[in-house]
Amino acid sequence: MDPQQQLTWVAAAMARDALIDAGAGDVSFDPPSPGSLVTPFRANGEAGLAAACVLFDFSGLLADGQTLARKAAFEERLHAYGARDALVWIPPGAALPEEPDHAAGLVGDAIRELDPGARGEAAFRVDVAVRKTGSDGSYMSVLGGLSQHWAKFTNQVMGEYQLDSSNLHRLPEDEAKITQMVDFLVLVANGIRQDGNATTVQVEDTWRVQRLEGLEQPIVLCAPPGSFADGRTVRRLMRRSLREAEQAIGAADGFRIAAMLTLANSLDRELVSTALRGIDPLLLAGWDYMPLLVDGQVRSLLEPSPPLA
Repeated sequence: MDPQQQLTWVAAAMARDALIDAGAGDVSFDPPSPGSLVTPFRANGEAGLAAACVLFDFSGLLADGQTLARKAAFEERLHAYGARDALVWIPPGAALPEEPDHAAGLVGDAIRELDPGARGEAAFRVDVAVRKTGSDGSYMSVLGGLSQHWAKFTNQVMGEYQLDSSNLHRLPEDEAKITQMVDFLVLVANGIRQDGNATTVQVEDTWRVQRLEGLEQPIVLCAPPGSFADGRTVRRLMRRSLREAEQAIGAADGFRIAAMLTLANSLDRELVSTALRGIDPLLLAGWDYMPLLVDGQVRSLLEPSPPLA
C-alpha cells in the first residue's frame, strides 16, 4: 500500500473497531484504492464513506525521501519478523531507525505479546545527559521528554542539575515506570560530586504499537523528524483536510465519517480537541461521526449519529 492507502486503512479500521465497541453491527469497509483518502464503509445495514483527515505534516513526509525509505525498510523488516498486523505510532520528533533490523525485532516481540486488536508498547534504549551545575538547593531543570515531570526531582536531588532528555520522545503509560525512571536519574545525579561534571546514561523511550485486525502488511505512522505542529497548525490542517474530504466525497449518498488522524506523545497531549473550538461549525455539518485517532486510541470529537449509533 502507498502512504495514502495506509492512512485510509488505519482510519477505517479504527473507526470500525470504535463503532463495534459502541454496539454497532455489520461494520466493515472496502480496501482503499491507491492514492485515496476515502473508502466505502458499512454499518448497521447502511452504506456510507469514511475519509481519513490527516492532521500532521503528511505532505512533508511525502517530500522526505530519506524518511520514506526508512519507513519502507522498517515495514519490510516487520513483515519479515511476522508482525504483519502491526501498527506502529512513531512519537513526534523521533527519527526512524537507520538500521531497522533491531528495532523491528523489538516491535515484533512486543506485538507477539498482544491479542488481536490490543495495543502495547515497545521500548528502545536512548541516551540522556545529567550535569551538575551547583551544590546549593535541590533543583533540576529538564529539557525534552521528561520536562513535564521536572517537579518530581525537587527535594530529591542534592544540588542543582540540568537533565537533557531530548532523545526521550514518549514516556511509558504506566506511571510506576515513570517513577522508576525518575528515581534512577535522581541516583545518577546524586552520584555526581563535582560542580560542572556530567554523565550520560540510558533510559527507555517507548513507542505505541498495536495489532489491527485484518491488517496483512505492517504500517508505520510517522512524520518528518523535524516537523512541528502547534494548535494553529493543527487547526489549519483540520480546515484543509475537511474541505478535501468534502470534495472527495462529493454528492455521494449515505452516512459520512471524518476520521481525524494525528500524531502525539500521548492521548492527553493531543491538540486536536482544543483546535476544534476554532473551526467554523459549517465545516462540521453533514458529518455523521468524527473520531480522533491518536497514539493507538480513539476519542470521539463528534458522537456517531443514526444509522451508525
